[in-house]
Amino acid sequence: MNIFLDTSAIVAWFNKRDKYYEPAQNVLKEIREHRIEFTRFIISDYILDESLTFFESVIKDHELAVAVGEALMNSSYVSIEYVGEETFMMSWQRFKHSSGLSFTDCTSMTLMDELETPYVFTFDQHFSNAGYSQIR
Repeated sequence: MNIFLDTSAIVAWFNKRDKYYEPAQNVLKEIREHRIEFTRFIISDYILDESLTFFESVIKDHELAVAVGEALMNSSYVSIEYVGEETFMMSWQRFKHSSGLSFTDCTSMTLMDELETPYVFTFDQHFSNAGYSQIR
């Protein structure tokens, strides 16, 4: 099973001070122990951007931002999907009709629909509220 990986999970995975650090580690342990069916994580270029920007600008740890980028971009268990023009425009339509969602969330949901990936590793309730299956 492919699982879309959201920024909140990436931040929790790599940031020991995050309030969701332990729950994120537990999910990863369940994946490693095959208690959660798993083929690969899918992220978008928007999620990669948002995650690296968080580590650089909020946590102010450039080395960690680079390490996270290297880990995600070089992992054989992570696929990066790029938001092209068609996905962008579909995300824009979703954004216009979805008060409370970030544009990045809209791009994630649009990609998840396109890829028929209903599962998302996130700590953001917007995904479950929109009908996606939240892994946590």
